Amino acid sequence: MAEASLIQDATKLLADSRAAVAFTGAGLSTPSGIPDFRSPETGLWARLEAAGADETQAGTIQAFGRDPQTFYERMKPLFQKIVSAEPNPAHYALAELEAKGIIQVVITQNADMLQQRAGSKNVIEVHGSLAEATCIQCYKITPFRPLLDQFLSDGIVPRCKECGGVMKPNIILTGEQLPVQAILAAKQAIRRADLLLIAGTSLAGGPATALVDSAYLQGSKLILVNQTPTLLDNVAEIVIRDDVSIALPAVVKVLQRKGER
Repeated sequence: MAEASLIQDATKLLADSRAAVAFTGAGLSTPSGIPDFRSPETGLWARLEAAGADETQAGTIQAFGRDPQTFYERMKPLFQKIVSAEPNPAHYALAELEAKGIIQVVITQNADMLQQRAGSKNVIEVHGSLAEATCIQCYKITPFRPLLDQFLSDGIVPRCKECGGVMKPNIILTGEQLPVQAILAAKQAIRRADLLLIAGTSLAGGPATALVDSAYLQGSKLILVNQTPTLLDNVAEIVIRDDVSIALPAVVKVLQRKGER
């Protein structure tokens, strides 16, 4: 459990902020049973590599285009976990902070939609979303969940009802550009932010983490909540080395006790 003083300090920074923004990664959803991508032994890429897949190719758009059946089969365990997952206390804590007017926006690298299910209204998904899928041939967009349920049932790659093309879930694979509208919205939110609450990410890499760099460079204060060290620990105002599903609800409880906002 994080030191009570760190929770108190984080709560005060949040309560005093004018425009706080949350930035979340895979670690926010691991308490819900969804594996992250990079952790040794337990991450998705580590498990694919153990099964004989080349981790550098397994999640690429090129691999999807060459062999969508293999892509879907390799992603099936993750899809199954996402379908059965429920929001955890960290998701609900961020939703509560938004409802209180403290967090303005949640910028997430996750595509599992758990933050929205927890009640957050302003969510920017910079790595795409499993809410929809797009035909790679005619570009028709449809809800992904019915297609996913069918795949989990029969193991057949979902195809477009209009043209027969393969349906690709709207998650961003390696080799694809990040969604332009989401990135522009995230940049605008970051520019307005005087405080960034970073939760469940080691900031190990990827273009989305440049958003965090820009927040630091413009002078926004940083609160980091993650179980492992991050690249910005040494410049953050507060570093809480704890499970997000424990630390974030603790912040909300302190706010409730103090009657802030």
